Amino acid sequence: MENNIDKQVDETLEECILASPRKSFFLFAGAGSGKTYSLVLLLKKIRDKIGKELLLQGKQVAVITFTNAATDEIINRLDYSSVFHISTIHSFVWDVIKYYQSDIKKLYGKYIQEDIEEVQQKLDAAKNKTTKNYLSNLEKLESLKIRLNKTKDIDKFVYNPNGNNPEYNALKHAEVTKISAKMISDNPMLQQIIAQRYPVLLIDESQDTKKELVDAFFKIQANNADIFTLGLLGDQKQRIYADGKENMASNIPTEWEKPVKRMNYRCAKRIIELSNTIGKEIDEFAEQTPRDDATIGVVRLFVIKLYEGINKDEIESTVMKQMATAAEDSKWYGENTEVKILALEHMMAARRLGFDQFFASLSRVSKYQMTSLQGTVPEIEFFTKEVLPIAESVNGDGRVALNLLKAYSPLLSKEVSEKPYDLYLRCREEAGKMSALVNCNKTIREIVEVIYKSQLLTIPDVVLRASKLLLEDITTEDDEDLAAWVQAMDLPIDMVRRYDDYVNQKTRFDTHQGVKGLEFDRVMVIIDDSEAKGFMFSYDKLFGVKALSDTDKNNYAQGKETSIERTQRLFYVTCTRAKNSLAVVMYTESPEVVKAKAIEKGWFRTEEIVIL
Repeated sequence: MENNIDKQVDETLEECILASPRKSFFLFAGAGSGKTYSLVLLLKKIRDKIGKELLLQGKQVAVITFTNAATDEIINRLDYSSVFHISTIHSFVWDVIKYYQSDIKKLYGKYIQEDIEEVQQKLDAAKNKTTKNYLSNLEKLESLKIRLNKTKDIDKFVYNPNGNNPEYNALKHAEVTKISAKMISDNPMLQQIIAQRYPVLLIDESQDTKKELVDAFFKIQANNADIFTLGLLGDQKQRIYADGKENMASNIPTEWEKPVKRMNYRCAKRIIELSNTIGKEIDEFAEQTPRDDATIGVVRLFVIKLYEGINKDEIESTVMKQMATAAEDSKWYGENTEVKILALEHMMAARRLGFDQFFASLSRVSKYQMTSLQGTVPEIEFFTKEVLPIAESVNGDGRVALNLLKAYSPLLSKEVSEKPYDLYLRCREEAGKMSALVNCNKTIREIVEVIYKSQLLTIPDVVLRASKLLLEDITTEDDEDLAAWVQAMDLPIDMVRRYDDYVNQKTRFDTHQGVKGLEFDRVMVIIDDSEAKGFMFSYDKLFGVKALSDTDKNNYAQGKETSIERTQRLFYVTCTRAKNSLAVVMYTESPEVVKAKAIEKGWFRTEEIVIL
């Protein structure tokens, strides 16, 4: 069989966009099928054949990607061509609506008023006025009323799609989604403006793009089909977020093209066989074909009986040792180990990497919840971009240390009257003291105190305040970020370093969700519902250890998805990250039940299952 069986798919996409009239499409592209390759190939053909014409008309092709990393990758592959507007969904819709401030203000106030009425109804219906839930709703009501009152003074709304939005006139991510979807759906004139400015709109990972926005784009296409072409790329089997578009395939208009990529260029044959078996229960486009030259590959399911005091690090080390033997691959175990380990939640990875206390403190702060996983919390960046790099460089390359001190130390600012060389020597001395504490893995509090005394760096206000407080000093009236930093103050600085390594993907750990679109030679998937606090996924239900909940049964009866469907899609995503060998490690109270279900479903063979 040829390895280019999907060549006609790329030709179909080209014809959809470059022929006249253009035609909207949905590309079904499973794991490892080269979806990004096809997208970039299409964009290059657009650039080369109609790029100049579009620019002369003041138009662009819009490309919506799922992550900032994907945006940067595609921009780079296209040599930064101005023919394209490439961005994440939030960035794109904000660029579209930000000029219509009066409309934003009207909807912003309307939605807050609706939230007020909803909370008020809950308060009125409550029989007990003293419960924590009642008091929490009471606080929420007051907060909403304050926000609504402040709306009158807002002349211009702002929004940062990549970070915190703490200002009173700043929209939150969810608000931008809700407002932009409503504005686009209800305003034919705005639809026409978008269609004229972006005659072609391509959406990657469309199955996980906010469903209300996908619906809005469908409406633009339906109302402006003569000038606007919509191209969706995705795979229902890889939809892992609840706010994505369900049943995408059944919603595609009949006149659209629906090409399917059927080859998996990434995985070994046994891994493709496993993913096909998992995927066939999810949608009709599951069957994939391996490359002719694909290796056989190795898969194993390790089932571990949960018990109190279990040493998971030791067990996972044993698994890697056994995989090294099974796969005849020394990089599974030893000094040169190269294994990507996937945990269900960030906290599971944090525990294994030893920064769980630091992560637990800061991740609970509502304004940090998105940026803490991107490594872009300004207060944390004080340590990761200033304290730690300076501490590491001060005893090494003097030029690196000097450049960092010039960039961040107020002692080297123009306002200081000391002689430059004397200042530099003083900075080196103070940086040396800080470096000694960092190298000895002293607490965050001790390091902040030394920096404060020396004035070597400008300490963020909340960090400085926290360094002067103890846990018993915190009251319910204090801001949650201050309370979190007080809790983190007496943790060793190395936890910050480990956190930084993790969020910047310098460790071998990641989450099941965080690696979609990526690939690795060796993958170990850790399944442990006992450590996962979320309710969206349940591997115990998927493997038959636990029965469906009443909510699951009700959802199933109404034709809605249950936690089993969500988990099965996530399982598909994790297994298809592996190119050559895959180890699934499941902690459970019922190993024999897991083994029986895995065999019954045809996922694993008896000889591929190891009970430890």
